[in-house]
Amino acid sequence: MKTGKVFVILLALVFAVVVLSGCGSTTTSKVGTAPDGSEVAIEKTTVKFHQNVNDGKYQLLSTEELNNWVTEKKDMIIIDTMPAENFAKGHIPGAVNAELPKTVMADVTDAQKTAFINLLGQDKNKPIVVYCGFVACDRSHLGAVIAVEQGFTNVYRVPGGIIAWQEAGYTVEE
Repeated sequence: MKTGKVFVILLALVFAVVVLSGCGSTTTSKVGTAPDGSEVAIEKTTVKFHQNVNDGKYQLLSTEELNNWVTEKKDMIIIDTMPAENFAKGHIPGAVNAELPKTVMADVTDAQKTAFINLLGQDKNKPIVVYCGFVACDRSHLGAVIAVEQGFTNVYRVPGGIIAWQEAGYTVEE
């Protein structure tokens, strides 16, 4: 009987050590937005994105809202600003393509700007929806700025671009 009590006491002590050692652990479960835990990168992108929207004087349109517009067959122009080979692999239904650089406005060539402007049409009140690949991509920002500079009054940028569209499970055209 004495051996049984010692065994129970030892078992209880081992259990207590295992449980208590978990309480003092310095590891925590992942918290935050970034899959890799890098909130700094997300914050940097968010601040830059916010500044672009303010400076560009255009509006934002969510992927879900754009899908609703596409489903409703809203009268609008959707412009994909990715390279032609990306556009050919899949784009938002009804979109047309005008490649813009992923850098800054100074890198937009005259030919690129002219091609983009030619897609806008004449109705300055028609909704213009511009997208690129993903949130950190600036191609759509450049397109939205060009449309605003041309006097269009209903210019929208879709932040998540084609990646968010596909992740949402919406149909793409090829």
